[in-house]
Amino acid sequence: MFFDPEAGSCVFEIILGFDVDGETQLCGPCLIQADDHEEAEEKVMEILDDLDLEEEHWIEEMSEPYDIDEYRQQVEDKEKTRYPLLDEMTEDEMRDFIGL
Repeated sequence: MFFDPEAGSCVFEIILGFDVDGETQLCGPCLIQADDHEEAEEKVMEILDDLDLEEEHWIEEMSEPYDIDEYRQQVEDKEKTRYPLLDEMTEDEMRDFIGL
């Protein structure tokens, strides 16, 4: 697993929510790298905005920050699942991930 230290010193697990016929649905977990909670939220919303999805999708859950080296080690030790990095997905992968 590779994290770019320039993208942020922490990794956050994110679950996106969206509405289907008045009921909240959830996407599978994904990751975003940032230096803090606020930056992580901004990055996610920017990605959704770039895909014109900011009105229909939102951050339902965001984990506390994990140090990138500790998170990598936990994945290698199979203590954590390797989720996709949100900002590494192509537009098609992102649309597929969120069920469009």
